[in-house]
Amino acid sequence: MQAEAMPPRGAPRHQGPGHPARAPYRIAHLSDLHFGAELPAVVAGLAAELARDPPDLVAISGDLTMRGRRHEFLAARRFIDGLRCPVLAVPGNHDLVGYWRPQRYLDPYARWRRCIAPEVEPVFQDGRVGVVGLNTARRGGWYLDWSRGRVSRARLARCEARLAALPPGLLRIVVAHHPFLPPQADPMARAVGGAARALAAFARQGVRLVLSGHLHVADIAQPARAAGGAARGTATASIAAEGPLTVVLSATTTSRRLRGEPNAFNEIRIAPDGGVEVFARAWDGAGWAAVAPQATDATPSVAVLPAS
Repeated sequence: MQAEAMPPRGAPRHQGPGHPARAPYRIAHLSDLHFGAELPAVVAGLAAELARDPPDLVAISGDLTMRGRRHEFLAARRFIDGLRCPVLAVPGNHDLVGYWRPQRYLDPYARWRRCIAPEVEPVFQDGRVGVVGLNTARRGGWYLDWSRGRVSRARLARCEARLAALPPGLLRIVVAHHPFLPPQADPMARAVGGAARALAAFARQGVRLVLSGHLHVADIAQPARAAGGAARGTATASIAAEGPLTVVLSATTTSRRLRGEPNAFNEIRIAPDGGVEVFARAWDGAGWAAVAPQATDATPSVAVLPAS
């Protein structure tokens, strides 16, 4: 049985099979909200922006909290409850309890399930898109940096089965926390463990977009057919993917943990013919500014990245 995205408190502008055929489908891709280290003015500005013109879906690619504390989860829950559209969220490494090890090992997602959603890998579908959540966070490993993520074979098999079960004709999207390709600004950044294997599976299932975060850097990466050598530390085999599988990263949307870029989220517009535009909407202190779109090698996508 597939998990569902969180239902909205109010109806979005367009939703489901009744979505006007000629209207672009709009997704707000948020990431790394980090409640507990959030900027209140940015959170308020984001809530106002999404309320002013609600998208068809909000996708949150992990790290809703800073330390996995209960009050941080409750703050994230209040933010989600204020949105007037469906929300799909997956956990990041910061959403596992880091300071009480028994809970981290025995029930690492207890607070997530109580405060955010009963599932850590939700699925959303309507008349235009099919979105599958993939949990890349890990409770630990034989290494010091537990922030590193990995796509286990079991999780990937479950994700691929859910993608295969989606009705034909939907634009397929995967949402996960850790990046599957390093951003152009940091080509030596570590991709999630098992990235090459996962990208190959996504390509087999006709996935169009992979949305993630973690690095607090916005980017739109090359299609997976060119990604074999770029998935550092995962696999050396090249990926012969057909079609424009595009990997999109978001900067931190609302936290003070900036890494050379302003707070931002991605506005994704999907045309009726399947064409995709990705605009980064950057916080300028008063609103969410977008720059004119520019062409990338991920045709037919275009990307707008916040100025560094």
